[in-house]
Order: sequence, then structure tokens, then C-alpha cells
Amino acid sequence: MNYCNLTRLALSVPRLLDFRTVASKPVKTVITAEGKDVTKKKTFENRITLISPDNSISITDLKNAQSLSIRRELKLVKIQDVDSKTRRPVYKLMTNAEYHAEELAKRKEKQAERQGNKGEKLLTLSSRIGEHDLMTGVKKMMKLVEKQYEVKVIIAGEDSAAAQKTEKIYSVIENHVKSISKIAQKRMKGNNLRFQLLPLRQNSTQEENSGSNQSNNEKGPL
Repeated sequence: MNYCNLTRLALSVPRLLDFRTVASKPVKTVITAEGKDVTKKKTFENRITLISPDNSISITDLKNAQSLSIRRELKLVKIQDVDSKTRRPVYKLMTNAEYHAEELAKRKEKQAERQGNKGEKLLTLSSRIGEHDLMTGVKKMMKLVEKQYEVKVIIAGEDSAAAQKTEKIYSVIENHVKSISKIAQKRMKGNNLRFQLLPLRQNSTQEENSGSNQSNNEKGPL
């Protein structure tokens, strides 16, 4: 090997070293209290199921949901700790009117409990609910009715084409609870089907009271 070749080789070595230095990615480390270098791990936000005011469903993280609620001036309310199917918490974006109406219902329920009355319970189901989750909801309704709660049920339709699904879910609920409760005030509001379950004891007591009042009125003054 002559002198010229040695010179070229010596000049090419720094270029190779520079290339390798640029190509390699730096590793982020964190120095602990003991002075040890620990590789920094990426953290991911927990995913949640988010229900919009129009009942559309999306998957996001809590931080983005909070930012969205601020931008749209809506309330972000947690309505379910963990969904049995998705294993994610469920949040809903509510308008101020919806939020205050729900808070008012909760206050009335607490006041009724303090007075010795059972009060009301509200259950919301999606028209896309699976069979297992539907039966879980039906069992919960039956337990509440047996405890003499008045249960208000909302079956939320995704769109106008979901009417057939909501009616099918309603039929399943009706078949299971008709022996222990009376279904009242069934109505459609937008894409949502709403109705109430009244305990039979409470209903029969109200009928007896109304019947006795009517008989007293028929007797008239002495």
C-alpha cells in the first residue's frame, strides 16, 4: 500500500465516524436519587368511551375529552366506572341544562331517601347494547323495582334508523319486568325511547287511595 492510499484511508475514517454519530438516535435517560441512569419509558393516557350530546360514541383519552368539553362549553360527566364489554370508563358530554337537570334529580332522590321514600333511579341504555349487557341492565331494573324504586329508562338511539332496535330492546325489558312492575309514560323523544317502571305495590296502593277517596266523595257530607 503506497502513501496516497494510506492518506485516503485516514481521511475517510472521520467521515464514517461522523455518519454513525448522526445516524444513531440518542437514548433519553433519567438520573435517579441514587445516581443511576434509567431509560425513560413512554406513558400513555388511559382510553375512555365518550358519548357526545347527539349520542354519538367515540374512543379517546381523558385529557382530549376535557379539552373538547372546554372548547365546546360542555360538562364532562362520568356515567360509568368501567364498561363490562370494553373495560373502559364511560363519560358523557352534557349541556348545562342537561347537567343541572340531572343534579336536580339527584338532590330530589337524596331528599326522598331522607324522608323515608325510595325515590327514583335513572338508567340509560344504548341501542347498540349487547345481549349480555342488556340482561345485566334488566336484572338491575328488577332489583330496583323490587326495592320499591321508580325506574326511569332511556334507550338512546344512534340515529333515526335505530327505532326498530330500541323497540326490540323495549320488548325484552317488558317481558322480564311486567310481572313485578307497571310500564308508564312510554314515548319517543328525538331518537330516544323513554318510559318508567312503577312498582306494583306502589301502584296498587295509589289505586286503593284513589278508590277510597272516590268512595268518600260519593258519600258526601253527613
